[in-house]
Amino acid sequence: MNPTDLVRSAIGNAFRRPFRAVLTIVAVAIGAFTFTITSGLGTGINAYIDSQTRAIGATNTVQVTATSPTSFLNESMEEYDEDMTSAGTDIGQGIMSEDDIRRIASHLRSDDELVSTEQIAPLYYSYDGGQRFRFIYNGYWPGKEMNLVAGEQLSDDTGQAQIIIPSYATQPLGFATADDAIGETVQVGVLGKDGLVRDVNAIIVGSQERSLIGGNLPFGNDTFNEQLQTLSWEGAPPGEARWYTTALVSGDNLGPVMESLRKDGFAVSTAEQIVGDYQSIVSVVLLMLNLLASVAIAAAMFGIINTLLMSVQERTPQIGMLRALGMSRGTVFLTVALEAGILSLIGAITAVALAVTGGLLLGPTALEAAGLNLPGLQLFEFEPGSILFTVTAVTLAALLAAVLPARRAARLDPMDALRGQQ
Repeated sequence: MNPTDLVRSAIGNAFRRPFRAVLTIVAVAIGAFTFTITSGLGTGINAYIDSQTRAIGATNTVQVTATSPTSFLNESMEEYDEDMTSAGTDIGQGIMSEDDIRRIASHLRSDDELVSTEQIAPLYYSYDGGQRFRFIYNGYWPGKEMNLVAGEQLSDDTGQAQIIIPSYATQPLGFATADDAIGETVQVGVLGKDGLVRDVNAIIVGSQERSLIGGNLPFGNDTFNEQLQTLSWEGAPPGEARWYTTALVSGDNLGPVMESLRKDGFAVSTAEQIVGDYQSIVSVVLLMLNLLASVAIAAAMFGIINTLLMSVQERTPQIGMLRALGMSRGTVFLTVALEAGILSLIGAITAVALAVTGGLLLGPTALEAAGLNLPGLQLFEFEPGSILFTVTAVTLAALLAAVLPARRAARLDPMDALRGQQ
């Protein structure tokens, strides 16, 4: 029997009972569909999270704080209230003393750079005397870049105070579009130690695209940061101890420095580590979904075993005749195994086609229904390699499930099979 006849015979035997064959295909398709859709979901979300690494800071810079920092999806423009002046600012991640900064510096190598940020007290920002809104500062990172909808990145090679504002702040501040805000000057009110509020005039150079991680708050260049610190400590008594919110360490191969700082009791984090926390959560959720898909695949494999055992039982006389005519045990085994391969391949390809089509068409709708307006996020991304792996894995699992019924068929004695005995 040539390969073409072998495949034709396997297809005919696989659909000998059409309803039973369809049920087996559906069982395989359920598991393959789940694997494909969860794989596409994981690829899409992780690709978006990777793209947001820049929203946290430069990759060759680590952030050192008294306690672990957090990032939230913030999209609030809270109107400034004069009563906030007496409240000052809330330092949610702890503060460090001058002695702490000296301890950090003691861990650094000669070519490492340390930038420390003093405790600051920005209160509000406004444009051209308009409504003032509470100013929650996102901080300063050397070399930090963001995903922008308009404008350009900050520059530290200028004596001009620059800031990037979140896109949601454009209209409340009084600009029709993000492009209209570029080049305009906003006033940032800063509370000094003497209780007086002074303004920093900062030029808007960019408008930040809505971001899931580490974004959605204004941030500035080195000059802006220096002016914030200077005005925040205006009127402080001579010799008053300075306090710091963060310290940024830049350099090459910072691994040993980070380990040394951790042993000294500091919280140290890189952009990749913060992103990794989000990816870990996503991975755990996807793992649970894939476990459920594995259960579905296992159930489908038992269905294939049952289908093939029943098929072998029904075709026992036919198998006996073929064996009597000279068909080898190996050919009988291969014919039965091919039945499983054909059914699983049909189920896997159907499932992948439905998953890819449904994911690409319904992904944007799902984001809209969930109220997630995150530019750049494609909920489902399907990689050819992942799709091929799913189809191959499901087919191989089906062939493995076919071993028992195929061996039973191959071991049938021709005479007993012709008499309908197993």
